[in-house]
Amino acid sequence: MDVARSSARRAEGRSRTGTGSPAESPREESAELAEVRAQLRELQQTIEAIRTGGVDSLIVGPPGQEQVYALATADRSYRLIVEAMNEGAATVSTRGVILDANPRLGSMTGQNASELIGTPVLDLIPAAHRPAFARLLDVGAGDSARGEVDLTESGGTTVPVLLAVSGFDLDGMLLRCLVLTDLTAQRAAESQVRALTTELEARVKRRTAELERSNKHLQAFTYSVAHDLSTPLRGLSGFSEVLLEEYGELLGETGRGYARRIQAASERMATVIDDLLRLSQVSRAELNLVRVDLSAEVAAIADGLRSRDPGRRVSFAIQDGVWVTADRILIRAVLENLVENAWKFTARREDATIEFATTADDQATLCCYVRDNGVGFDPAYVDKLFQPFQRLHTADEFAGTGTGIGLVSVRRIIERHGGRTWAQGAVDGGATFYFTLGARDTP
Repeated sequence: MDVARSSARRAEGRSRTGTGSPAESPREESAELAEVRAQLRELQQTIEAIRTGGVDSLIVGPPGQEQVYALATADRSYRLIVEAMNEGAATVSTRGVILDANPRLGSMTGQNASELIGTPVLDLIPAAHRPAFARLLDVGAGDSARGEVDLTESGGTTVPVLLAVSGFDLDGMLLRCLVLTDLTAQRAAESQVRALTTELEARVKRRTAELERSNKHLQAFTYSVAHDLSTPLRGLSGFSEVLLEEYGELLGETGRGYARRIQAASERMATVIDDLLRLSQVSRAELNLVRVDLSAEVAAIADGLRSRDPGRRVSFAIQDGVWVTADRILIRAVLENLVENAWKFTARREDATIEFATTADDQATLCCYVRDNGVGFDPAYVDKLFQPFQRLHTADEFAGTGTGIGLVSVRRIIERHGGRTWAQGAVDGGATFYFTLGARDTP
């Protein structure tokens, strides 16, 4: 916007008296005439500038009391935009006087925009916010600042606003343009979000407490059942053994068969109970995370298996230097389950091989696997592998076939470490069991 300043100077006539120096009078009249001519030239230049469009507003008034007068046609499109803005807008002089304000700023303060013109801008700010407002307002030409302050309404209430200040030079005079965005709706939404978050956190705490109580009750029930069943099962097994030893001849072959079946069933039930107790302990044991050398653990497990069954010839391929941060006892249980399964299901192979190594995985920093060339499994039943009491091979096929709890424990332990487990295999084509540790952060 081009402006012109009016000097508003007025030539004052001098009274002539009969006294005075005749020599000075012509010089005074000549100086006064030159001043009037200069003012006329200035006015002619201003009028010509207005007529040609070079000037569209005037700033009139002494310092601190400046007023901006704009032509009706000056920057009309700009003014329409400012007046239609949903944000409050104002132009402020160097001394902090409002030179112009749009209707939105008037509605935000409960006044007419025209009433704001000529008033100190600090009158719109509560006393507590004035120091912060003054710091935001202190910008030079070409600079800007942004911050949150409060406005005072005519009724005394306050309105939170986001203030953006820009400084610019207008024909040598520093002016500041203020844009104020009402944050009332945003603050209300934030308050609602905080209330909902608090309510959600309270619900989560209640649900967590309920889950912890349920887990404690379940653990107590598990131990109670295990204890209550263990005693009669030991009795069944013991009495069956006594019956066979002392009364075997009287029972006959059929009776001895029944007694042996009772003894085997009771021992089997005791094994199931022990496995369930171990699974319960795995699920609730506190994690003690340390650095663990998985390669060394697998090597130790392999040595133990060779010592227990020295007649078998099994080739182990173990990748060196596989380190991880995990619970040493629990991760050892994972490796024992997987390696012992591979040992068991390669029993029919003359060239049995068991491999432990790592592979790349997009979702984890470490992915390990245990691979064997044993009997494998039907891929159609892969989902049953990690379910309790689900077995794909019977005790008649492989001695020492367990209860199906081992792989369930493997999955539970790995999940507690934030990882995943899965398997691949084929009938008579071996099996590979994978587990991951150190989940990657998703973007």
